[in-house]
Amino acid sequence: MPEFPNRAPIHYRDLRRPYNVVRVCGGLMFTALFGMWAIVGGEPATLFIAIPALVVAADGFYRIRTSHGTPTLALVIDTSAIGVGLALHGPSVGIHGVAMITVLVSSLLMLPLRRALAVVGYLAALSMATVALAAAGAPFIGIAGSEESHRALDFAIVAAFIGVTAGVLLLAVFVILQTQDRMIEALAQERRALQLKNEFVSMVSHELRTPLTGIAGFTETLSETWTSLPSREVDEFLSIMGHETDHLANLVEDILVIPRLEAGQLRLQPEDLDLAIEAHAVASVVMPETDYSVSIPAGVTVVADQTRLRQIMRNLLENARKYGGDQVLIDGELSGPGTYTVSVSDNGRGVDPEDRDRIFQHFEQLSTGDARLQQGVGLGLPIARKLARAMGGDLWYEDRFPVGAKFKFTVKLATAPDRAPAATTHADAHPAEIP
Repeated sequence: MPEFPNRAPIHYRDLRRPYNVVRVCGGLMFTALFGMWAIVGGEPATLFIAIPALVVAADGFYRIRTSHGTPTLALVIDTSAIGVGLALHGPSVGIHGVAMITVLVSSLLMLPLRRALAVVGYLAALSMATVALAAAGAPFIGIAGSEESHRALDFAIVAAFIGVTAGVLLLAVFVILQTQDRMIEALAQERRALQLKNEFVSMVSHELRTPLTGIAGFTETLSETWTSLPSREVDEFLSIMGHETDHLANLVEDILVIPRLEAGQLRLQPEDLDLAIEAHAVASVVMPETDYSVSIPAGVTVVADQTRLRQIMRNLLENARKYGGDQVLIDGELSGPGTYTVSVSDNGRGVDPEDRDRIFQHFEQLSTGDARLQQGVGLGLPIARKLARAMGGDLWYEDRFPVGAKFKFTVKLATAPDRAPAATTHADAHPAEIP
């Protein structure tokens, strides 16, 4: 035997506010209907039938203004109000039928099947009690007037119930369409995440394989021909192996820093650093064969984690080396009280406007797949921005006039040169070399 569903087709959270708006409107509509009938028909007792509707409207208004409550309680209140109203009005097949449909639709949309059937059964019991009371000759408030006026009022009550039911169904359709849109968006994001993962695995495999192959080849060559090779070639091989090792270390550091940045658990060890010295140290390693210049004045002292500051500069300079032209400039300026802005500019083609947000996303490159001509895994710029923000600054892109790209980041100035270096703030100990 199949199990009954243990959840509602529509989450009450998505339907809570609009559904209670319908309850308020429906309750006020019934209140106005019976109020007008009492005035026009000259039967003040009819106002008693409006009291349950007013209770529903008041409860709906309360639930609009608060996120507390459950759909079960709201539907029980509605069902009780309908049952009391039917008992005061007297038995009417048409009104009982549409009231049952209204409660059935609302319950099936917002409650698990068992609870929905229990609410509908509760209303059915109230209706049968009303019919039984009528059969026993119990008095009802009733409606004064002719048979035609009774029919007119019953028709208005049926129309009001139909309107409430239609409103609930329209809301349900709207919520279902919104849910479908969210599902489509979630599926698109999942596909994009899968695509990024596949691209990342492919790029990392390529980036790791290339230097490892070089290191393995030179290691084998040196081990077999060490004694017969000229010292100049040995030094050259060792230099290449050292460069490839640094490349591997940088790649691994970029990958490992991501989860710590995302979790906000990156350890920093701020200290006073001469910005010009740091810029020269990084540029001399990253761009030994590229025309570059450092125009940061000597004596500009900043407070930063040396490893992370060099990592920011390294990623920006590697990006300029790959995508820029044949000239790179590192300069800076005082941009505010206690803040210094560093710029890394090149004379390449720059970044198109539609790509300026994408380049700061993980694993994004301006060329990907089989057409990708440059090395890298698309982590340099997003990591550089996150590191700059982790140290209290920021990083962004600007066009360079007349051509080229310019990446800027801010770093805090050391306002008190004679003070001791800042204490370690939950920091890792790293060597001073470029990571």
